[in-house]
Formats: sequence, C-alpha cells, structure tokens
Amino acid sequence: MPLRVVPWLMVAMIGLAACSGRPAPAPGPAMPGLSTSRASAEPLSFHLGEPRAAHRATTLADGRVVLSGGCTTAGCDGFGAARVIEIYDPRSRKLSEGPRLASPRASHTATLLADGRVLFAGGYPGEGRAPTATAEIYDPDSGRLTAAGDLLQARAGHTATLLKDGRVLIAGGFDAAGRALRTAEYFDPAANAFSAGPELSTARAAHAAARLGDRVVLVGGTSTGAALSSTDVLAHGTWQPGPTLKVGRIKHAALSLAGGELLVVGGSPTIEGEVLLDSTELVDLDSGRVSAGPRLSEGEYKLEDAVAALPDGRVVIAGGHRLDVYDPTNRSMTVLEEPALPRLSFRTASVLGARTVLLAGGYDGSIVPTDQAVVVAIPPRPPNL
Repeated sequence: MPLRVVPWLMVAMIGLAACSGRPAPAPGPAMPGLSTSRASAEPLSFHLGEPRAAHRATTLADGRVVLSGGCTTAGCDGFGAARVIEIYDPRSRKLSEGPRLASPRASHTATLLADGRVLFAGGYPGEGRAPTATAEIYDPDSGRLTAAGDLLQARAGHTATLLKDGRVLIAGGFDAAGRALRTAEYFDPAANAFSAGPELSTARAAHAAARLGDRVVLVGGTSTGAALSSTDVLAHGTWQPGPTLKVGRIKHAALSLAGGELLVVGGSPTIEGEVLLDSTELVDLDSGRVSAGPRLSEGEYKLEDAVAALPDGRVVIAGGHRLDVYDPTNRSMTVLEEPALPRLSFRTASVLGARTVLLAGGYDGSIVPTDQAVVVAIPPRPPNL
C-alpha cells in the first residue's frame, strides 16, 4: 500500500490492558544530568493500514520491518482488523500488506529465527479473552504463514528469546486465570514443535528478557500484581536466581549491551502503572553487581518493543514525549528535544539503518490506538566519544 504522508505532530504508539490516566514519574536510582540534542533530519510520518496497539515489530534480515497483531479500536479491542501483517521497506519507503494471521493476537511474541523466518506465539485473541496457545511462522521468502503447532500452555505477556542453538525459549506470562506462570518451553524450528523447558525460580509475567552469550536472563515482572526486583538466569539448561534490581519493575525493557552488561529501563512498581519509573539500572551478571544508570527524561512504561540498539552500540528509548538515547561508552543519556512525541503506551521502535529508527502504532491515555508511524534520524555520536 502507498504511504500517506501526514503532519509530524500526528505521530503515535501502543499498549494493552492495565491502563490508567497519566501517572506521575517515580524517583529511582539514577545518575543526574541529561544532555540535549535534536534529530538531524525532518522525520517521515505516515499512516499504517490499521491502527495498532499491543502489536509487535520484527526486523527481518534484509532490513524490512514486520508489524503483527494488536488491537485497533478504542478500549484496545478490534483484534480481527489487525490480523493482516504489514511490512515496511526502508529502501523504498513503502508499506505493503502481507498475509493474514490465522489467529488474532496481541501481547504476543514475534521472534526472528536463525533461518530468517518469524515465529508468532501466544497472546490475547481479543479484549477480555483468555490467552491463546496457537503459534504460526511467517516466511518472508514465500510471503506465507504456516502453522507451528501449539504452545504447551496458553500464555500472554510472556517473553521469547532466540538461543544460540536456534531454538526459542518461551518463558512465563499470564495464564487463562490471569496468574503468572513458572513454566517455560522451547520451540525447535527444525521439528516445528514445542517441548517443555525448566521451571523458572519465580513465576513472572510482564517481565523482560535478554540473552547475554549463552545465558538468558529474565528481569522483574510480577507474580501477584506488585513488581518483582528479582532476576532468573538460565545457564546450562537450569534456572538460577540472578542479581536483584534496586527497584521492582513491571512492563519495562531490558537489553544486552556490547560490553556484556544488561540495561534495564523504566517500568512501573504496579501492574496498573499508577506511577512511572524514570530510572535505569545496569546489571553485570558475572560480578552480580547492579548499579544505577542515568535517568530518563521522564517516567516511561510499557516498553517491551520501544527500546532498540543502534549499530554503534547506543540505545534508543522511545516511551515518552521525547526520544532518549543511552550511550554505554560513557554511561550518558541524551534527550532529543525535537521532534516532540505524543505520550503513548507500548510504542514499537525498530532500527532501519545506522542511525534511523521506525516508531509505529500505540494507544493514547484514552486507550485509542493510532495508525501513525514515523521514521526518525538519530544524531551521530559526538566526535570526541
């Protein structure tokens, strides 16, 4: 479908369930000080085919971005309209329609496999409905979707992590009764099947996950509604308790850095997100050390797909009115004062090139999903760094 260019101030983002008005930011561990900068080019803003919130954005090996699932109408309903996959091509700057998902899904996972295909698993098939156990695979070469069997346990709000051996680890999430799960399972693309994995040390959902070398770490989330500060580390097929965060976090983000540390960003102390955290933390799994990182420019929540690493190692954080850029070389945070963004929940951020990021979909404080997307060029790192 052709792009319909729209004014910049129309840009937007995403989310599902446990919503409220605009919460106040909460204090947390952080180093003081933010430098400011501006995007280096006028952003390209356009419409998606449908509004999307609680969707997923997956970058393919060829640089295209696959947008999948989500809700489309006020109150985060209308899942059926978001079953059509959309694909953004940064080379042509065109958005096209892909195949239709067999099952509506939001708050699912979308994982790029080692062979270039994308695994969609679990999620909610509709507002107020129990999670689904269905899974399917998108093949960008053929443009087709095929069934991938069923999860051993229906789940949503879980995580999916690609392992070095090509399998996908699916961990935690909410079950049909809204309880956090301790179960984990593996998906083997060669067998096109799921198998049981080791139980987590702690039941958790709405958590974050990252892979550091051979290890997978699950960070925070919730078991009972309150935020967890604990972490679980999978090494040699067994879960062990990992370092403890300084602050419990739900619906935050975690991303592995080139130097081996884990960056943990934002979130909320409660599932409802009455308070938003503007703090970040740095976790060293080898030493067990957890240290405060620089503050965000504002509290940010529902960040699952809103944090992305640039090729130069910097991290773009796209949860609030402004983009924050974390630089691990000096542990500094820069805020892009322009362009200004609307506050949205679960915005997706996808790296398109050396310093270009696609922001897509989301819903506002009234839980109205948007069809807006924008491509922003991030300023280069200062030459003295």
